[in-house]
Amino acid sequence: MTRSHGWLVRTLLVLGAVLAALGLVAGHANRTVLDGPTFVDDVEAVRRDDAVSTQVGLAIATELIASNPDLVALAPLVQAVSIRVAGGELLERPTRRAASTVHTALTEEDADSVVLRIVDLGAVVSGVLGAVAPDRAPAASDVSVTLASIGSQSFASTTLLVTRIVGLLAWLLPALALVCLLGAVFASPDRWRAAVSAGWALVWAAGAVGLVLVVGGFLVRRLDTDTLGGAVGQASWRVFVRPLWWGVLALATVGVATVITCGSAVPGTLRARTARARAVLVRRPTSTLGVVVRAVVIGLVGLAAISDPIGMVELTVFVVGIGLTLFALAEVAAFADAARARRPVLAAEPASGRAGTRPAVWIALGAVGGLAVIGVFALARPAQDADAVVDPAADQRCNGHVELCDRTFDDVAYVASHNAMSVAREPGWFLAEQLDPIPEQLDQGVRALLVDVWSGRSAASVVRTAPSSYAEALAVTEAELGPDVVAAAARIAESVAGVPEGPEARHMCHGLCETGSTPFLETLQQLRNWLAANPDEVVTLFIEDHVDSSLIASDVESAGLVPYIHQPVAGAPWPTLGEMVASGQRLVVMVEEGGDVPDAPWLVNGFEFTQDTPYTFPTVESFSCDPNRGRPDAPLFLLNHWLSGFSALVTDAQHINTAEVLLARAERCRDERGQIPNFVAVNFVVFGDVQAVVDTLNGVT
Repeated sequence: MTRSHGWLVRTLLVLGAVLAALGLVAGHANRTVLDGPTFVDDVEAVRRDDAVSTQVGLAIATELIASNPDLVALAPLVQAVSIRVAGGELLERPTRRAASTVHTALTEEDADSVVLRIVDLGAVVSGVLGAVAPDRAPAASDVSVTLASIGSQSFASTTLLVTRIVGLLAWLLPALALVCLLGAVFASPDRWRAAVSAGWALVWAAGAVGLVLVVGGFLVRRLDTDTLGGAVGQASWRVFVRPLWWGVLALATVGVATVITCGSAVPGTLRARTARARAVLVRRPTSTLGVVVRAVVIGLVGLAAISDPIGMVELTVFVVGIGLTLFALAEVAAFADAARARRPVLAAEPASGRAGTRPAVWIALGAVGGLAVIGVFALARPAQDADAVVDPAADQRCNGHVELCDRTFDDVAYVASHNAMSVAREPGWFLAEQLDPIPEQLDQGVRALLVDVWSGRSAASVVRTAPSSYAEALAVTEAELGPDVVAAAARIAESVAGVPEGPEARHMCHGLCETGSTPFLETLQQLRNWLAANPDEVVTLFIEDHVDSSLIASDVESAGLVPYIHQPVAGAPWPTLGEMVASGQRLVVMVEEGGDVPDAPWLVNGFEFTQDTPYTFPTVESFSCDPNRGRPDAPLFLLNHWLSGFSALVTDAQHINTAEVLLARAERCRDERGQIPNFVAVNFVVFGDVQAVVDTLNGVT
């Protein structure tokens, strides 16, 4: 074969392989995207994926709660129903309608939308909630969830052009690939050998597409399925893209069949080609560069196996498939050659070769370099000490104000969050009474945390109330939340709970921990870190204790909070905020029932130091300043300012937390009781004018 002929044949073979690979992808896209029924079925399969339905359900719940704020009280129920609806039969028709609309946008001239959005969700979920909880059913809302935005009206014509090109390429590229490969065969003087090469071209084309699938799968698995985009991305890859492996298998099969069929007609060709390919995969390189490249590749594969073991299964199957194919071809080639020469098959002699110049040195250098890179990444983030000393500013502030530093602790008002642990933005809380977790409440200005502590045991995604506390917790929860809410919480807990594991631990719950819980020790550790990062702030932790005081003291000690605690003494004057900040003892810890722990004298009974108001007011008009708990001469005053009942928690807080209502009551209670309301306790501290009211009571701006 002349040099010009060889160049032409090789060019046609490479071009044919590239066109075959692109044609395989275009044909798959044409079948899965441009075929209407298939596209609609695939979108429906994506929607039913567990991760996608969970994120769609959470998005529905968020929209419903945003349009009906008082539904935050039933957030877990709304979320559970929304997730169930999102993955069930009720959304099949809206999903198929949305997918059909998108398909129309992709394939028709007059389309004006290329956004995959499921509508009617609000009406569907509202209807289900109405059946589950008739007394709390929200009004039907206009809620939709966008699964994917794949264009806009402004470039709909471009999208249409691309889809038409894909439809054209789906048949044109395979035809051109066939022309190129046949051209290579007919342009070669040795057509049988060229046909074998054409078969190998198809095998390599299939291998290239397979490699892209492996890399793409690795990247897609990096997506965060806790977001709607990540969940849809992973599910779309599995539904739309992964079936392309069948096309890869088909193309590789055609290539292998061509190699075997045509290679058997050329003595030695098939065996030589397969032996050469097999040697490339398994033989030790003979050059320095080859040794280094192989070491790097093997190292990268090892790191990939550590970081993505599931993805490596796919890669391993792919590589093993290539190896088995080469082995099978080699066996066929050996048999054909042996039959032709009428001699027994001889075992292949091992390839020999001279090792490259000092390959061990290069491998060692590569390994050391790789370990150095890993070490740099591992040590890149410096450790931070939560107790690092912070230099005080020249003009010291106490709880944000210079003026407060000279005031005693009992002469200052503080924003207090009622049931601070029951958080709407944390999963599992029924009838939450705050919006954000405790660390964020502290950042928002809360300086007194009112929490309830019970014993429970973790069971999968919920906490089970400890048997020793269950009867009391059930009575408290049913009295405050009602039997219907408790029953709904129990049903949801039963559906997701596993077997309780480990010993009992303290959790912050509002009665039954099945209606919502937050780990007590973990929150105490967060409080310690916050105090360390905010050295000029004084905080109070007031605990409604339903466990032994010694257990609470143990958790406080384990969290490292004891150095921060100020120990009040009955009858003794309170220090100023400035003195508390200077000493570092800026935390007051009180319990409602217990105290008197010999090893923890700093854990005091709160109502020996605090007096409060009633806390079961049905209307604004019923607010009073009457004495309730605590001694009449107690130095601290807790103002309980929320409405009883849970049907309108958010809208109630938005109204009664305004200065018009809250400041008027606080000033009235100050005048009637003869002392400043120290702890102004409200639901949903982020609503209304709570901080402004406290500043007014303190006489600061």
